[in-house]
Amino acid sequence: MAGLTGILCIVCLYDYRKQKIPNELIGLILLIGLIQSILQEGICGVGRYVVVSAWVVFLFYPLFRIGGLGAGDVKLLGACAGYFPAADVFSFLFISMLFSALFSMVKLIKEQNVRVRIAYFCDYCRNVVRSGKWTYYMPEAAGKMLGGVCMAGPVLCSVLLRLGGVY
Repeated sequence: MAGLTGILCIVCLYDYRKQKIPNELIGLILLIGLIQSILQEGICGVGRYVVVSAWVVFLFYPLFRIGGLGAGDVKLLGACAGYFPAADVFSFLFISMLFSALFSMVKLIKEQNVRVRIAYFCDYCRNVVRSGKWTYYMPEAAGKMLGGVCMAGPVLCSVLLRLGGVY
């Protein structure tokens, strides 16, 4: 976990500066996770790591498809989830999403657009329910960097809480 924390600090620098997580860093997280799994659990650890990582990517893929998360964010969540025992993966994901929501709320308050964004979200949900079709969340933002919440920070906070024994 200490190696993961160090790499996540570097990932945060990239994510907050460029709003993009390099695939090389995700690959490094995966490589170290696989090596750690082999050392701790033998060759069966590789299977567990891959299954957990793939499951998390599959779980968050719909959020990527509608523009709620970036591809790097989804890959980062998957790569980091493999470091956790199966019983703790949900805790890791929940705490990461909780920090993401907290960071989002702080950002909305700072930008003074809480009401506008909540109204937009409610309209979006209403349209999805009425039409029965998922659409891109902010089509006017497609291909643009709007400065959304970077997931590297919330993921790092969740990992640090795990290292601190909170969960």
